[in-house]
Amino acid sequence: MIKITSRTKQAETTKNKIYECGVKLIRINGFDGVTVEQIAKEAGVSVGTYYYYFESKFELLREIFKQADDYFLKEVKGHLKAEDFKGQIVEFFGKYADFNYLNGLEMVKKLYTCDNKMFNIKGRAMQNILEDIIKNAQVKGEFSNTYVATEITRVLFVVARGIVFEWCLFDGEIDLKSEMEKIISNMVVGYMFIK
Repeated sequence: MIKITSRTKQAETTKNKIYECGVKLIRINGFDGVTVEQIAKEAGVSVGTYYYYFESKFELLREIFKQADDYFLKEVKGHLKAEDFKGQIVEFFGKYADFNYLNGLEMVKKLYTCDNKMFNIKGRAMQNILEDIIKNAQVKGEFSNTYVATEITRVLFVVARGIVFEWCLFDGEIDLKSEMEKIISNMVVGYMFIK
């Protein structure tokens, strides 16, 4: 068993403080409206300390997206209750909506910009979880094999991001979760019957 020293605890506390202050400032000002210097000042650390824990401002953004993947690994993978594949996919995107609610409308608005290339990263945990569900559905013949699971995953995320963008555009006035589940359900039915 690895012994956790007080120095290790302090380092983790400092990194978390920088992360939380960065998220707070991004929530208020957007990613491009925040500098490393501002984040360091808000966290009460030097710029050098910031760079000790995060290589760049982009690295902080990467950490925000890592939190999303960690959520899906902890809360979604192996925890979906639906018995059929269609239900699992719809439930998966219900959890995607829940995660956006957890982040809050203002934070999500700041992240959903065409300048945020983190949405382009392939092979993230949440994508892999969905892709495995789709592959299993294809193996069992419940989902068409016309398209590979990777492509279906990509398209479903494009649609889901569009729904989240609309939620942002209308300042949270739409019910994100019910919209997500309704639209994804229709998409999934389409993929089940494509020949």
